[in-house]
Amino acid sequence: WVNDESTNPEELFIASERIDPAPGTHHVRYTSEVDDIEIIHTAHNRKGFALGAVLAAEFLAGKKGVFSMDDVLNLQGP
Repeated sequence: WVNDESTNPEELFIASERIDPAPGTHHVRYTSEVDDIEIIHTAHNRKGFALGAVLAAEFLAGKKGVFSMDDVLNLQGP
């Protein structure tokens, strides 16, 4: 992926910007020659982010090693 527009079809363009005071609005858009599909998530406050941090800290308590959010959320790959 690249954080800038690219003419290379093998690169995935990702744009990010911080716009205050919104705690978080996330847009995911898949664009093709035919149409677009867009998913939007809007956080109305930071409680969800704080809860996620607390849940991750509770998961890590007493553990050693390197973990990812996949571990915290008990997600398994294919």
